[in-house]
Amino acid sequence: MTNTTEGTATRRPNPEARRAGGTPSDARNASPVPERTKLRLDLQGLRALAVGLVVLNHAFEWPAGGFVGVDIFFVISGFLMTSVLHREYERSGRIRFLAFYRRRIRRLIPASVAVLAATVFGAWALFGSGRFMATVWDALASLFFVSNWRFAAAQTDYFAQGAQTSPLQHYWSLSLEEQYYLVWPLAILLIALLVARGQRPRVFAALITFGITVALFLLALQLTQADSATAYFITPARLWELSVGATVALCMPWFSRLPSAFRPAIALLALAGMIAASAITPSGQGFPAPWAALAVLSAAAFIAFPWQPKRSWLNPLDNPVLSYIGDISYSLYLWHFPALILVTELARGTSSYGTLIPALESIALSLVFAALSYRFIEEPVRRSSWLEPKKRKRRRKAERGRRLGVLALSSVSVVVIGVLVVAFTVDRGARNAPAESATPPTVSDAPTGETAVAALGSQLAEALAVTSWPELTPSMDAILAGYKQDAEVTACGVPPYPGIDRCTWGPADARTSVAIVGDSTSMAYVAMLRAVADSSNGQIRVTSLGMFGCPFVDIETANSAANVQQACPGHKTQAVEDIKSLKPDVLLITNTYTPYKTVGGDPISQDAYSAGMRSLLEQIEPSVGRLAMLAPPPADKDVRECFSPRSTPKDCVSTVQKFWTQRAVVEDKLAHEFNGVWFDSRPMFCVGSKCPAFAAGIPVKFDLVHVTEEYARHIAPAFVALLSETGVNLTGG
Repeated sequence: MTNTTEGTATRRPNPEARRAGGTPSDARNASPVPERTKLRLDLQGLRALAVGLVVLNHAFEWPAGGFVGVDIFFVISGFLMTSVLHREYERSGRIRFLAFYRRRIRRLIPASVAVLAATVFGAWALFGSGRFMATVWDALASLFFVSNWRFAAAQTDYFAQGAQTSPLQHYWSLSLEEQYYLVWPLAILLIALLVARGQRPRVFAALITFGITVALFLLALQLTQADSATAYFITPARLWELSVGATVALCMPWFSRLPSAFRPAIALLALAGMIAASAITPSGQGFPAPWAALAVLSAAAFIAFPWQPKRSWLNPLDNPVLSYIGDISYSLYLWHFPALILVTELARGTSSYGTLIPALESIALSLVFAALSYRFIEEPVRRSSWLEPKKRKRRRKAERGRRLGVLALSSVSVVVIGVLVVAFTVDRGARNAPAESATPPTVSDAPTGETAVAALGSQLAEALAVTSWPELTPSMDAILAGYKQDAEVTACGVPPYPGIDRCTWGPADARTSVAIVGDSTSMAYVAMLRAVADSSNGQIRVTSLGMFGCPFVDIETANSAANVQQACPGHKTQAVEDIKSLKPDVLLITNTYTPYKTVGGDPISQDAYSAGMRSLLEQIEPSVGRLAMLAPPPADKDVRECFSPRSTPKDCVSTVQKFWTQRAVVEDKLAHEFNGVWFDSRPMFCVGSKCPAFAAGIPVKFDLVHVTEEYARHIAPAFVALLSETGVNLTGG
């Protein structure tokens, strides 16, 4: 993502400083005679193409695969850095690591810190405290070049962009590159020393690098197959892309032998390959490996075989406009994503929200900030002697003044972000402290029967009438910061299943045994059932048989987590056996009422869902006392998307969607077919077709569909009463 200004194909005030990369000059090298260095303005155009694809993809989700612009940047970075360092070794027999890292710091840190400081300030002004603090931690991780690992550890889904997306999420690629910069210079030196005694050292250096690239690609394939969401961010799954650029740099003397007559076709085909990759590269499974290969290899071919026609306009990437965008591409990349997130957040509640206007405004703002950042931060710092040894202090007074200005600017940036982290963290409580309210009544204190249903209906109606956000427990900020479900229950919903004994609550001799099976919505309902068991005086025992991301239907469904998708079929088989063994008095089945897809990516129709559910019901029916198909909460508004300090409760009111009612009809029919009941969950969440985001001072859901444990416990008495109305009595009364 960075511009390597001290190497090849980089923009400098003196145009003669733009050179072709990777050409040796050491007489000891028995490789082919290097090509004469030439201008590589086309690489600036390539940078412009890469950053343009990324910006358009983030702003408009078009082109669909525009995120491959980052992969193109990786190839450029690997090529430029290897060209610079290997050429230095060929000329002097050594690599000046300190000088290299001084240049890296001058080139990258000031602009990066300025954007981090501005973003943290914007987050403080616009976000709730939970999201603001998450942004602060993202900024610190970015400052120390570990943000890609932070996002991977948080199981961030890069392709699930939403209103709670971090404005610094794009810093993952910068962190990854800096980690590469820490390792690869030493690797270049070691490889060079290893092959130095040979007759053709560059040949063997290129072969070793190619071997490393192949090995890294195979590793990326394994990591992508295991967990594509994590592989997107982590360094081992991406190093092969930078290594492709490094291999090209070492092979440039041979590539330069290609007759010029072939170069136009290769350049245009490579350009077409990159554009095609931006259109067809899928998100999720198969990315970054192998799907990134089309963009990576196309970029490598474009770099390896430069085409510089006499009429430069014939090369579509060689023109003044793209050259300038290439110059500011680093700053443009830094600014574009915070601008998009913050401008969109600022538009919330206005008529422009949800339109293209915030995206267009953010692009315009990014271009302005990028130009200013390049002119007043990047270039002055890069040209300065900051961090250079003292012997280089023999400068004119003007240079001294410029150096002092640069130091002052950098110091101010660092101080700003430090002050923001400390002062705003401490002072935030005065503006947006976590809400404190009365503790919700326990199940034993709550009304029961029809009274409980009526009381809950009144609470939901009151919530719909509220015009501003009240104090909630837990607070919305706490939910946005990352809601954590009960660890004991969570352990029962992830593979491998720990067993019935660990996932059962209530005495073994309880009069009524209840089991629940399904996907993550069944796991969210466990807190409600445990509350019922806890208030039953030992009369009810509850067992959880569900699994996150694994709907209880006899169809292999797709899941972004490869381990879940792989474990799901076996889990359902085991759940059927456990049901036959338990012989529960009441079996509750609940799956999310949202569209599923097969592992092949095909949508699962309502008829296919019905057939898959019928297959499992036929197996378990003889072992079940009463069957109840428990509907999930209506899925419409995600509180992580609709809530902000400037939104109103009305913005987060969900409505019952058409798909929900269609799935309800399917499950109602199935339930009656097997002498069971379908449980309508809407009275627990909605008044009519409107479902508020909170009731009785408690957030209802912590995302699109999953009920909070606090609310699940709160609705337990109403659930028992409503279930009793269907003819399924848990209490025996």
